[in-house]
Amino acid sequence: MHFVLVHGWGFHPGIFDALAERLEGDVTRVDLGFVSGGPDEALGPSDTWPEEAIAIGHSLGVLWLLHERPDSFRALVSLQGFDAFASHIGRAKVAGMRKALKRDPYGLMRMFWKSCGAEPFVAEDALNVDRLGEGLDWLMEWDASAAREAMKAPILPLASRDDPIVPEAMSAAIWRDPVEWADLSGHLLPARHPEWCAERIMGFARRALAENEFTDDVTP
Repeated sequence: MHFVLVHGWGFHPGIFDALAERLEGDVTRVDLGFVSGGPDEALGPSDTWPEEAIAIGHSLGVLWLLHERPDSFRALVSLQGFDAFASHIGRAKVAGMRKALKRDPYGLMRMFWKSCGAEPFVAEDALNVDRLGEGLDWLMEWDASAAREAMKAPILPLASRDDPIVPEAMSAAIWRDPVEWADLSGHLLPARHPEWCAERIMGFARRALAENEFTDDVTP
């Protein structure tokens, strides 16, 4: 199996370190460029990734996958992800973050990481403020609900009941497949509960293989 991992806003691929170690197969990580300091081997967002991969997104990473690469994976795992943000949370929330990013970028990020349970995540000089602003534009404008609804590939949604960024009701409203819930994860499910995530991801991948969702040349 080959897994492609895409992180969320304000993070880098290092958030997947503990999860990646527990996945049984090849792992490729994509760096969306919000902050530096992640693994050197990560791909850029425009790079070509392996065909027939199982995509795993965290938070905004799921929106990015659905919006930018909806036909580039054979199955999707959502870790506290979504197909739209502002339509659920409200445009005013994102607009406020835009203003704060212009006024005090590191202050905003420290507040965001603290709400996630990850403060401080990187030093101030690691921020790519322009790219963070672009990511906020995605959160404000992108709606990939049609792409999600059109997906024929299997989906595994994993979420946390105490998530302050993607509330329980938001996750429940988005995913057509039953959500599997974790407790006491904040917005850091892949980092705080990597074993829990890996067990469910591997079980999902093997079930899909057994049901012929994947091609015969993919092995568990």
